[in-house]
Amino acid sequence: MVYAINGKLRGGNSAFAFIGSYTDKGDGIQVKVTTQRHNADPAFKPLFGIDMITLTLKGADHGGMVDFEGTALQLPGVHFKAILTRIAD
Repeated sequence: MVYAINGKLRGGNSAFAFIGSYTDKGDGIQVKVTTQRHNADPAFKPLFGIDMITLTLKGADHGGMVDFEGTALQLPGVHFKAILTRIAD
């Protein structure tokens, strides 16, 4: 799960924390987010095969969903896509 509030991204799962920032510009949402392992259990595999990675993404808002595309700085040529669903309190 990832929370996006006031330009900051925070989130994680059982093995990784997600820390980053975003800006909402006229041409889309710009994101930079880094993963950091917090659980040494090798049963939890990293998505990209390495524990620490920085994603740079550009997104488009589609109402209740945001489509993102981008790359990982540590793995040039590897393309990343995600669709996030907005939730509210």
